[in-house]
Amino acid sequence: MTEAAAPPPSRARWRATLGAAFVTTLVRPASWAFGLAGFLAGGGLVIVAWPILVLPTPTGLQNALGGPVSTLVFGGVSPTLALLFLAAFVVLVTAVVGGTWVGAWAERQGIAVTLEAAADEGLAASTLPDDAPGPGGVALVRLLSLLPVLVVLGYAWAPVYDAAYRQLILPDELTTPLPIRVMRDVPELIAAVLITWLLSDAAAAVAVRRLLLERRGVLRAWALGWLDLVRRPGRVLGAALAGLAVLVLLLGPSLLASSVGWSRVRDVVVDGRSPLATLMVVLTWVAMWLGGLVLAGVAAAFRSAAWTFELTGRR
Repeated sequence: MTEAAAPPPSRARWRATLGAAFVTTLVRPASWAFGLAGFLAGGGLVIVAWPILVLPTPTGLQNALGGPVSTLVFGGVSPTLALLFLAAFVVLVTAVVGGTWVGAWAERQGIAVTLEAAADEGLAASTLPDDAPGPGGVALVRLLSLLPVLVVLGYAWAPVYDAAYRQLILPDELTTPLPIRVMRDVPELIAAVLITWLLSDAAAAVAVRRLLLERRGVLRAWALGWLDLVRRPGRVLGAALAGLAVLVLLLGPSLLASSVGWSRVRDVVVDGRSPLATLMVVLTWVAMWLGGLVLAGVAAAFRSAAWTFELTGRR
């Protein structure tokens, strides 16, 4: 009787990578907190707040900005408009730099926790070196990874702006949320931005681990991240898509439930129900929303662990 053929080595390594990421994520709940912090700092805050976000109406925008903008059209830049531009710029820069640094700190801590858990479970022998670069180096790699995304955004900005303006002024219909209507008008540009972000994030994830585990320079690590993406597109993109799939599977249903629950909260408040009924509905919604945050942290921790084992598994 012949023995069963062994699975291909690459497939075994792939299963081992995901399995190790799954195990270390479960045995180290601390990684959930770091994963959640990195996810929120990297823009996830907008995603988890989506159920309760209220976009301004055209009338509201006109009332708020009509005066300052009219001075720009019929004369010079008013002090109010200049102050608005300056405040928007400061807020944007602060959000990007601050969010990137917090995300870099959380990512570095998450990698350290993952490696410690892997060592305890006998899955890996390496730990984060004592002289590994700090969050600043990780933040620089992440900022560099935004350059391709900014280039594509610069190309897509005008058509997306035109679509958003058209949907605000002369909407096709009002049942569908504005962002979905805009994406429906320019799907190819939105797809280009998302694909560029996916590739840049994948290259940056590999680069961060080369920076920390191999103590490469920032520019060299960033370049090697893209080189790994070119040399091993199946493995690198596979890790990216696997992590993204876990994030969508865990976070998607909770976001949908939170959106429906928030609609219920508004209905109860508008109808003037009893304080006890209102409190119960609000507490139920808060529990669902917090549960979604926990799931987001778990998914983000799994993504980070998968990237870590993708690099350490071949060293």
